[in-house]
Amino acid sequence: MTNLTIQLAETEYQRLERAAKRAGKAVQAFVHEWVAKLPEIEDSFDVTKDPVFLMEGYESNAPADLSVNIDQYLYGQEYPK
Repeated sequence: MTNLTIQLAETEYQRLERAAKRAGKAVQAFVHEWVAKLPEIEDSFDVTKDPVFLMEGYESNAPADLSVNIDQYLYGQEYPK
């Protein structure tokens, strides 16, 4: 078992105590129960299943080289070199 020490503001600790009391548990048991309910995190997260990864671009009238030559488009011939 691992020991964990955290610092809470007095008001945060009082909220924790009240929540534990409402649940009829000691603060330590209340925190243990809460941690046990946390979802497991997969070590092998597959980014290809992430909806953001699967998003496709959108049509625009922007030049194809905009990201490479942004300074030229912003400043024209006067852009800093």
